[in-house]
Amino acid sequence: MPSLSHIIHKQLPPPLGDVEYIYNDDQFIIVDKPANMLSVPGKTPEKQDCLIHRVQQRFPEALIVHRLDFSTSGLMVIARNPESHRELSRQFQDRETEKTYIAKVYGQPEEKSGEVNVPLRCDLERRPLQIIDHQHGKAAQTFWRILERHEKSCSLELTPVTGRTHQLRVHMQALGHPILGDELYGHKAAFAMADRLYLHARKLIITHPTDNNRLTFLSTIEPF
Repeated sequence: MPSLSHIIHKQLPPPLGDVEYIYNDDQFIIVDKPANMLSVPGKTPEKQDCLIHRVQQRFPEALIVHRLDFSTSGLMVIARNPESHRELSRQFQDRETEKTYIAKVYGQPEEKSGEVNVPLRCDLERRPLQIIDHQHGKAAQTFWRILERHEKSCSLELTPVTGRTHQLRVHMQALGHPILGDELYGHKAAFAMADRLYLHARKLIITHPTDNNRLTFLSTIEPF
């Protein structure tokens, strides 16, 4: 695994593409975030290019509801007014949304599907790393199933029940099959097998903030 200090201080790579707009109405927007793009701006001048700033160029009223990791691509919902922002944020907080990811991981799990249910917390001495902590960690649960087996890897569908920071990345590491291209949690072989983190938010289900209809959105990107 590359040293953490090198990862934190290296220059961010450019985004792999631009923001794709999947849906919008007067209440919210659904976008496909490219890999290597911040969801919100960082603290330094070189970290101001981000998803929400790009969306606000087209929709100035846009408000961020949730985030994806810098390296993760895929679907995000953006609110268009404070009322929808409150309702959509509540849905995420109360786990009423449904999210499905696809990932390519190192090696081959023996089973066709399974569950990872281990608690996580921030590693305070090595931020932003997350670690498994059965005593002080917060509950974290992920279901997985194999979509396709490859020679040295396999494609998985990942369904997180909770939404902890780096949850899918740590859970796949705990399973013994880290996500390809993961600079934080992948061993050298897994890191070397991809030019980016092979993790993509493919499906998002939310309830419309005003008419209460249950809506399903699918990503149009073929990420890897």
